[in-house]
Amino acid sequence: MGEEREELRVEEPRADTPPRSVGFLISQLGFLSSKRFMEALKPVGIDPREFMLLRFVAASEGRSQQALAERLAIPPSRMVALVDHLEEAGLVERRPDPEDRRVRELHLTRKGRGAVERAGKIAIDYETRLCVGINREERELLIDLLQKLQAGQTMLRGVHPGMGEDRP
Repeated sequence: MGEEREELRVEEPRADTPPRSVGFLISQLGFLSSKRFMEALKPVGIDPREFMLLRFVAASEGRSQQALAERLAIPPSRMVALVDHLEEAGLVERRPDPEDRRVRELHLTRKGRGAVERAGKIAIDYETRLCVGINREERELLIDLLQKLQAGQTMLRGVHPGMGEDRP
């Protein structure tokens, strides 16, 4: 007994009505959310990609730059540039691995820990404002549904696909 599925169709565009399209809504909200979150992080002096990388360094202190690049699906040359920038900003430091001097471990600096903490508070506040029109149960349901869609689209769980892009 299979569930009958209604055939999807493209609706005629109307100026006063947004399309009932998952792809359009995810794209529109993703674009706006990304832009607004980037603005929210400006006082900390980092962007969303740097925040994500700092969070991963914090969660796996001492892990090699190469291992993090593989986990985050960031090309090695892009990872070097990202870490160089964070190191120049005084947020992370590379330390030699005591077992293999060719390997560089990544560690947060004190300034980096402060940036992660401040950015984390901004992220929570941002998420709260983003979800102002829905209650906690609806938010959890939305997350569950989006994770179902995500499972069929990417293996990168918890990693934004833009992390490895070569952009400033």
